[in-house]
Amino acid sequence: MAKIGLNNLKWGVLSESGDTASYGPMQSLGKAVSATVNITNNSAVLYADDAIAETDSTFSAGTISLTVDDDDDAVFAPLLGHEVDSAGEMIRSTLDVAPYVGVGRIINKMKGGVRKYKVEFLSKVRFAEPAQESNTHGETTEFGTPTIEGTIVALQSGEWSKTKTFTSHADAVAYLATCFGQTVTADTFTSSGTTTVTLSHTPTTIYTVTVDGLPTTAYSVSGTTLTFNSAPSSGKSIYVSYAY
Repeated sequence: MAKIGLNNLKWGVLSESGDTASYGPMQSLGKAVSATVNITNNSAVLYADDAIAETDSTFSAGTISLTVDDDDDAVFAPLLGHEVDSAGEMIRSTLDVAPYVGVGRIINKMKGGVRKYKVEFLSKVRFAEPAQESNTHGETTEFGTPTIEGTIVALQSGEWSKTKTFTSHADAVAYLATCFGQTVTADTFTSSGTTTVTLSHTPTTIYTVTVDGLPTTAYSVSGTTLTFNSAPSSGKSIYVSYAY
């Protein structure tokens, strides 16, 4: 088995009530560069009658380190408990408390010449303020990417992670949405020559928008209304895949 890709870094704010966990809207962490998860297990041995009678190697805690393409304040602020004011300024305060969140990702794999897609979901994570590092421009361009680190703990129910592997990327995306208590669906339309279409649900994440099979990002979404920057020609097919 070879890991050949990483995508769909998602997070959602966790709410716990006893053994019941729920999550807020699934949000993107940005484009994935790398992800590293380290787990610490309990390590205890009970000796009795000069021999090992019991051992414990259960989950204790863990850390996750995520590197993404951009430290967008609109993404990092709610993840770290900060606020962005109406002028677009992110304000950090010693009183800010980062929320516990669920974190998911999709790992692309290749085994026996067959592509597979593994969803890894961490049920309870709290991220810490990332380091800030900048370098001057030298003789060659070097890309710098932000890394954010978090602590993994278990839910009150004891669950700390779940995973499932698929042969279809679309199925993996749909399963990842269910980890956050959401559903993936798709709406299709035939353009009437206007700039707007009305979706069946209010999306939390848009996956794909195509016009006559060609992907486009030239649109905006407000509620259930998707507005194209330029109206697709009348009669063209429109496809929108999203989570809600």
